Amino acid sequence: MKFSEMFADAKWITPSESCAAPYLRTGFFIPDFEKISITICGLGYFELYINGKRASDDLFVPLYTDYHEREFEVMGKPFAEKLTHRIIVPKYDITKLIVPGDNIIAIALAPGWYASKPEYGCVKVCYKIDVISSDGSEFSIVSDKIMKWATSPITKYEFITGEIQDLSLEKDGWTEPGYDDSAWANTVFTDIPETDYYIQSSPADRIINRIKPKVIKETETETIYDIGINVSGYPVLKCDSDVPQKIELICGELIGSDNTLLPIAAHGKSIYYTRGISEEFHTRFTWHAYRYFSISKPAYAIESIVIHSDVKVSSNFKSSNKILNWLYEAYIRTQLSNMHGGIPSDCPHLERRGYTGDGQLVCECGMLLLDSKSFYRKWIDDISDCQNRINGHVQYTAPYVHSGGGPGGWGCAIAEVPYMYFRVFGDPEPTRKMLPQMLSYLDYLELHSENDLILSDEPGLWCLGDWCTPDEIKIPEPFVNNYFYIKTINRIIYLCDIFGISEYKVQLIETKRRKEIAIMREYFNAATGDFAGNIQGANAFAVDLSLGDDRTLSHLVENYTKAGMYDTGIFGTDIVTRILFEHGYGELAYSLLTSKKEISFNTIIERGGTTLWEYWTGKRSYSHPMFGAVVKYLFKYLLGINQPVESNGFSSIIISPIIINELTSISGSIMTPKGQVTVSITQDSSEVTVRTDVPEKANAKLVLYGTEYPLCAGRNEITAQIQ
Repeated sequence: MKFSEMFADAKWITPSESCAAPYLRTGFFIPDFEKISITICGLGYFELYINGKRASDDLFVPLYTDYHEREFEVMGKPFAEKLTHRIIVPKYDITKLIVPGDNIIAIALAPGWYASKPEYGCVKVCYKIDVISSDGSEFSIVSDKIMKWATSPITKYEFITGEIQDLSLEKDGWTEPGYDDSAWANTVFTDIPETDYYIQSSPADRIINRIKPKVIKETETETIYDIGINVSGYPVLKCDSDVPQKIELICGELIGSDNTLLPIAAHGKSIYYTRGISEEFHTRFTWHAYRYFSISKPAYAIESIVIHSDVKVSSNFKSSNKILNWLYEAYIRTQLSNMHGGIPSDCPHLERRGYTGDGQLVCECGMLLLDSKSFYRKWIDDISDCQNRINGHVQYTAPYVHSGGGPGGWGCAIAEVPYMYFRVFGDPEPTRKMLPQMLSYLDYLELHSENDLILSDEPGLWCLGDWCTPDEIKIPEPFVNNYFYIKTINRIIYLCDIFGISEYKVQLIETKRRKEIAIMREYFNAATGDFAGNIQGANAFAVDLSLGDDRTLSHLVENYTKAGMYDTGIFGTDIVTRILFEHGYGELAYSLLTSKKEISFNTIIERGGTTLWEYWTGKRSYSHPMFGAVVKYLFKYLLGINQPVESNGFSSIIISPIIINELTSISGSIMTPKGQVTVSITQDSSEVTVRTDVPEKANAKLVLYGTEYPLCAGRNEITAQIQ
């Protein structure tokens, strides 16, 4: 809706002078009332207090979007692509916070994504308070008058890095009635952002957990702590000195052999100037990502607060293999650490961007294993917004921040994420709505192809294929990008069939045929049966498109049987694993997932990792979910929880586990739209027993060693001889 539809005659209010993170307050009068709510938006982030009490547990709101049009440069030139925009607005019931008569509304603002470079504008706020009176009449109070403002303790703010706080600037009691704000300055009105406004429905960030830090090193000047796992959030510090102190907090992911923080992995830094009283303090409008942190003395740590989007874990997994157990737990922890402000980010520290490549790669995992429907519904809108309405180009991040990526593995998120949303949740509305944009992106890819191979993206932008291979990227970019082009066509054809849309199908099939011919022409070696030399999983990409011959799969199997470990990047790792499972090589896929060779998940375990890394070899970021895309195969193949191709939202369920000789026990569950599906498998030297629990409303069956067993609602148990 438009601004006036949501906020009536409200005005946007901002400090009269530049201020990184101001406090604002004003009074308002309400007589007897029945119910009161507030619709409020503070850009970039805000905290709302009514009569001295926080109105919500939400953190880092409003959710991150491509708020409205702005002017900025990319590669030295004005950004000229036409995107769409939205601002998401929280709405809170504040009935219990209001008293009859005079009340105080107090708001703390900070730049967040909005006022950080390249900024959209200055920090600002608007609100509308809706009142239902005791007699049933209704009226509203809006932000249409000047408020009072003052500086907060945050004197410098870097959204990615941290905050500098001067605690002597704190205004004790500023949120409460009776506080004397006569020395505060008057605010001014500012422009209304021209954009679409939506009420927030996706979960905000909240405090999820509290961890007691452990001291691992102490010197004369600092104390270093370990919280045991890599998380996003912040430490809560305390200083009891009656003399003002400068306290420096540094957060990082790795320590050296002497328990000192390693600079390469120390990403977050905040500084606090205390006021000579005993008090606690912490980062306020951003988060850090860390396992270890150092604090300069005499301050010390009280606890570590874990913060991310309030998305619940709706799955569980346990097996007799410790590597698989770690892989599941590490993925969940990494994914949650990368869910802030309604976007799935690449990492929770260095960039924090909603990369479409990383996001589409793990979206099915995130949808299957987390209660994430509204979260991904919001991100689909972000992806929609970041498509150029002039030529169909899709940015590499959603919301858009100039970043690197490629046309296939990144841009094709415009189709992949809505497709997976429909498959997992069974909700067709956003997917059907996105179909024209999917087709527009295919047109864009066609214009950036030569001889039916994708060879470029927008001038000056990256044109990646795969990413983060163990050594240099050798698999050809056009080969990978054409793979995604064809895969996306397959997704769209499926959706057209489901939705009964036939007018595009003939052209899509013809385009697909041309792209397949181009791959065969340029990359297939008829003498060997390999594609691109079978390098870095290339044969798996081809097999997934039903290209090549019997040798293509055979050589893929031979290669990984001999190597015993991955040589692939983020996309190749996922595709190789799936192709091996799908084509009867489950033992080999399992051996790669549980490999103890150099390029393996076990190496991350041995090096103390509790989250997934950006690079197999370990550098830069140690909290990147993208390699965790394979975790869904623990559920889809080892536990066997699937749905037939004609089913969406698990209206029908097929449990068809791949029995691995070494895996003596495995159990797990996911929550589907029909209810929870649970599978438990145990085996000894002669028998395998599969226990299932399926929801009442699902049409379910078990397929074990080729034999079908109908499943009734509730618990089922089938025992068979091992084959």
